[in-house]
Amino acid sequence: MIERMLLDTDTVIHLLRHSPPTVQLFIKLYHYGTIFLVSPIVIAEVYAGALAKEYESIDDFFQLCEFAPLTLAIAKQAGNYAKKYRKAYNKISLEDYLIAATAKVNHCPLWTYNMKHFPMEDIELFKMSEPKEQLG
Repeated sequence: MIERMLLDTDTVIHLLRHSPPTVQLFIKLYHYGTIFLVSPIVIAEVYAGALAKEYESIDDFFQLCEFAPLTLAIAKQAGNYAKKYRKAYNKISLEDYLIAATAKVNHCPLWTYNMKHFPMEDIELFKMSEPKEQLG
């Protein structure tokens, strides 16, 4: 069982849009007791793309999650990731480095659909295509 998992922005968007496979897996994990973490970066990105009429449902969703604050350790790790990967992966944003660092510092997998944004070898990515292996 996965005790804690960090949600990437794209995963939150899939959930808010009621994507059946994503919602079904989220519910299954939630019932298993998985704690879902969200970074302030993800919260900001979701609200940046949302309409005002969606705010209530977004607020309701975030109530199901725990807040993973940005810390000095996360900021330093994100800077180290940027230094290491920015030349080879110039399309990775600072936000993605911060999200990856949040997963590393919190010792939990990152649920994302943007695998190419997270080439870091020292973080675990939760892959939707392999749920049985990761749940068992």
